[in-house]
Amino acid sequence: MDNAPICSIEDVSKLYRVKKGFFSGSTKEIKALRKINLRIGKREILGLVGESGCGKSTLARLVLGLEKPTGGRVRFEGIDLSSLESQGLKRFRKKAQMVFQDPFSSLNPKKTIFKIISQPLKIHNICPRNQLRQEVRHLLRMAGFNNPGIENRYPHEFSGGQRQRIGIARALATRPELVVLDEPTSALDVSIQAQIINLILDLQESKRLSCLFISHDLPIVEFVSHRIAVMYRGTICEIMPREAFVLTGDGTASQPHHPYTKFLMKSIPVPRPMANSHCEGAEHGPANQVEVVPVRTGEHREGCPFFHRCRERTGRCARQEPAPVEVSREHVINCHLFSPLKRSSKAE
Repeated sequence: MDNAPICSIEDVSKLYRVKKGFFSGSTKEIKALRKINLRIGKREILGLVGESGCGKSTLARLVLGLEKPTGGRVRFEGIDLSSLESQGLKRFRKKAQMVFQDPFSSLNPKKTIFKIISQPLKIHNICPRNQLRQEVRHLLRMAGFNNPGIENRYPHEFSGGQRQRIGIARALATRPELVVLDEPTSALDVSIQAQIINLILDLQESKRLSCLFISHDLPIVEFVSHRIAVMYRGTICEIMPREAFVLTGDGTASQPHHPYTKFLMKSIPVPRPMANSHCEGAEHGPANQVEVVPVRTGEHREGCPFFHRCRERTGRCARQEPAPVEVSREHVINCHLFSPLKRSSKAE
């Protein structure tokens, strides 16, 4: 894996202004992202996890240039996306594609599958027009469709999982270097999930593909990703290599982690057939149950974003926002509970 980043996210913030009420003329700011720093290396799969509403999809849209950041820069191969004009943006679109989370709204219901997948081939002059149907069939086979003539059907004739595979085929049409996958397996059954995951891994290896893999499924993220970033309330609280993101059988981790990362890991359902109402110890609740510290909304506005829910919080957490701390090689945690890694100085 190449260490050089294909995409760099530098101090990126994103603010949205919304009306306080339907008849109100005043607005308020919603901070979707706050000073995000990430990099996606060439031939790397970066996993991004976090609760719904924490800003994962917003970050994905900024990486693809669909929205502009309020502050900071998003660079693709060293070029600031905000500086791109029509032709430069078109070249970038060819190199970066997205698989959307909702397979129902991302496909045009009035067009056949052939027209949907062949459109990017025409726009970017990928292949001659007399070879479009052959190329569309090839892309559909890559996505798991082997039935002849399936490209002549319409999106409403497919299930949600099949529509998602069609979206993946469309994303692969331009031979992209970077693919953002926003919950690519959420609409698929287990067997199809395995096919899609194997497809992603094969493409990453054979096509030198880079991916931003967004998911709530932590075991899949652990299996697929080279590095994992954990997001909470528009901030990155932890970045780690896959070796540090090791889940044990009870949903806990064997490595030091941010309190929120441990919170996510303990929320993973654990199959325990004997843990029912008549079993000994069942009155204490399931093994993966997580207690939440109740606090009033709006009580805390500075310091650590996870202050409200952290059982290990201190007074310093309320006053000062934590800085990134490298606890081991390429493992960075934004938390006051950890000390920087002590590196041994080389003898001169």
